[in-house]
Amino acid sequence: MCSSTNFALLLYILFIVRTNADVIEILAKIFLEPNDVVVVILSQKEGYHAAHADYMRRQIYEQASALEKESPKVVLSHELDIKGSWTITPLLIYLSDKFPNTKWFFFCLENTMIQLAKLLNVLGKFDASQNIWIGHALYDHEPTIIHHFAKNIKKFKYPLMATGFGMTFNLVNSLSQQSYESWKTDFSIDASYEFAEFVLKSTNVKLMHIPKICIVSGPDCATYPRFFHPCSSSISLKNVYFAVKTCAKYHVNRIPVIKNLWAKHAINIGYFSDKADKNLREAYIVPNTTEGHCAKTYGILQRASNMMERYKYDWLVIGDDDTIFSVVRLLRLLTCYNPTHSIAIGERYGFRMWNSHHGYQYLTGGAGIVLSAPLVHNMIKTGVCNCPSATTPDDMYLFGVCLSRLGVEPVHSSMFHQARPADYATAYLASQEPISFHRFWMVDPEAIYDEWFAETDSILPKQPLKHTEL
Repeated sequence: MCSSTNFALLLYILFIVRTNADVIEILAKIFLEPNDVVVVILSQKEGYHAAHADYMRRQIYEQASALEKESPKVVLSHELDIKGSWTITPLLIYLSDKFPNTKWFFFCLENTMIQLAKLLNVLGKFDASQNIWIGHALYDHEPTIIHHFAKNIKKFKYPLMATGFGMTFNLVNSLSQQSYESWKTDFSIDASYEFAEFVLKSTNVKLMHIPKICIVSGPDCATYPRFFHPCSSSISLKNVYFAVKTCAKYHVNRIPVIKNLWAKHAINIGYFSDKADKNLREAYIVPNTTEGHCAKTYGILQRASNMMERYKYDWLVIGDDDTIFSVVRLLRLLTCYNPTHSIAIGERYGFRMWNSHHGYQYLTGGAGIVLSAPLVHNMIKTGVCNCPSATTPDDMYLFGVCLSRLGVEPVHSSMFHQARPADYATAYLASQEPISFHRFWMVDPEAIYDEWFAETDSILPKQPLKHTEL
């Protein structure tokens, strides 16, 4: 039965419009059918993530069936094999060509929960013939490194990807016809922010904030992010080896901090430095440089590979001496991956993703990187990961170029963070359970750990200092 508002609207239409053809045309603009929408899930190929994306697709189909309507078309980006699809822009030409008769595209992640009827109601309030962009708007409180220290804070809005965002076909089509030349950047760091810059500069369209595209679940929410749930009981700490990259100048002011925070819970941990001294007698010696650090990290992989083979560790976690982890959340995350496969997990960045031949994605080192034992062994034994020079950027080469050569696609998790909590929008962090933060610059690392991780990690006992020998 129609609501009184809708009934009044119908009477008004019938009063002012004289022909049946005109009535049909106007009603078609007002009422949105599920098959007027294409849902684009920015998915990943790895089994756990692909399964979640497929489950989400089936949930959308089931909701449409319950409404007795033809389902929206659902696109899983990993099935398209379009390079750099996670940055969104490379998808636009394909989408506008493939779905010329749609009205809306809704972009989201595999952990976005969609209430189809409510989403249709939200989208249906707008004129789909216009250039419209809606979502849950984020903004920066201050210039931040992850957004290239841009000064357009507060006024510049970008979408929270975990809640999804909607774009009319007209807008997507208009964007697909833009020249990308002037927006080719070397580094892709935050896809939603960089995409918002592209939209604004190309079409002058700003993101419209919609409260019903929610951060947390609520009765009126059209979408909201699903928080991470472990796939089984937490794996044992005995199966994980932590490697901390450091150097002598940080032995005094960094190593004691992390030993007092997350490292006190790690059973198997090693500190890799340029030398051992009275402040870190247990350091493993690896080559050290003032930049790049490829030889240093490769040395860690060599040492860790031997340890993992001898002690049967499943996972290697590499972090900087100013990286802070929640050990419990990390263990919970790893329950969803098979350690017998070649897997690399962390925060994904991109280098020249617009270049189809030489661009690549990689895992950024400061956020922490997790590698399965088979992958560690393979990186060392095959020889394809030998550093071009000692100062080659370690994360870009070892966890980007090298992984590509091995046929391993890195797994992105938004729970890893290359920067400090202050460098992220409040709503962004509220939509997840962080695993890591990076950098001690202008922050109190103990306060960060206490606020974000201490309560979660409190279920773990403090481990006695242990030095694993080969």
